Amino acid sequence: MDGVPSMWRVELWHPLVVHFPIALLLVGTAMRLLGMALAQWDKAQFLVPAGRVLLVLGTLGAWAAVYTGTLADAEVVRTLCDPTVVETHEHWAYWVAGLFTAAVLIDGVLWRRVPSTGLRRVLAVALAGCMLVGSAGVAYVGHLGAKLVYQQAAAVHVPADDCAAFE
Repeated sequence: MDGVPSMWRVELWHPLVVHFPIALLLVGTAMRLLGMALAQWDKAQFLVPAGRVLLVLGTLGAWAAVYTGTLADAEVVRTLCDPTVVETHEHWAYWVAGLFTAAVLIDGVLWRRVPSTGLRRVLAVALAGCMLVGSAGVAYVGHLGAKLVYQQAAAVHVPADDCAAFE
């Protein structure tokens, strides 16, 4: 390869996109759960709508990360020593995006003020479960992504020993 490759290669769109939903989903989950726990405290009432917004934005970003990851897969999988890691990474990414989509939908139902206390409680538990399992999934997907980059150099340009490409 002559010279340093462009930073705007298709396989690099994924790492540019993926870090936003990671942060938004984890912080949104923390804010939403804290808002649920402190619902009776007036000064904490902002946590529920703030967490809700972060979860919606993070979920949209998670699906964008899945899409850009699919684009990167076509370029990266050819150079990997163990392509099963990318398949597991992709599989769990779909689960994470699906769990947070379910959380957003459940939260939307809760937002509409469900009249039954029993149903509200069931929905609140389901919401918390989706967010907590989804957050654990975010950590695992991130771990697999790190394995791809740091153990298999996925989408990483490795310069020649003499670094001639940078001259």
